[in-house]
Amino acid sequence: MGACGPRPVLAALELLSGPRTFLDEAVRAANEKFTGTLGVNLVAHPRTMAALGPALDEAVAELRYGTVALNAWTGVGYLTATATWGAFPGHTLDDVQSGIGVVHNALLLDGPERTVVRGPFRPAPRSILHGEMAMSPKPPWFVGNRAAATTGRLLTGFAAAPGWSALPAIFASALRG
Repeated sequence: MGACGPRPVLAALELLSGPRTFLDEAVRAANEKFTGTLGVNLVAHPRTMAALGPALDEAVAELRYGTVALNAWTGVGYLTATATWGAFPGHTLDDVQSGIGVVHNALLLDGPERTVVRGPFRPAPRSILHGEMAMSPKPPWFVGNRAAATTGRLLTGFAAAPGWSALPAIFASALRG
């Protein structure tokens, strides 16, 4: 464990206030209190996002994380080859935290700070009924995806040994989610 002791992999902080004050405090806490800068998730109801307006984009810009995911999983940034994946810039060999530099970056962007991923608040078809963008089939990181474990195993097998013959089972599992 070392001198610092164990480090949490998940932090939850309850802030009792209005949406704007909450957002400002959450950004401050994430930037100043948490260790690491690889990725951060924001989950917000569409009405809250609308009420925050430009303040939400300002908060995303202020977060010092390599991937910021709004109503999505930060892993989507990793899975998107054109996106960059890595810690927020500025770490040194004496204070590496989540790493130095980025991988992927198929667009060869010079000096990227972060990747921002946005997803739907609700899975399809409910998202469509509420006028939100939809993601179908239900992503495996959604809590209610009944086939997440099976789809994950199939995707892992495909990554280890890619082949066209594996795709029907992956698609079938994903659609059952």
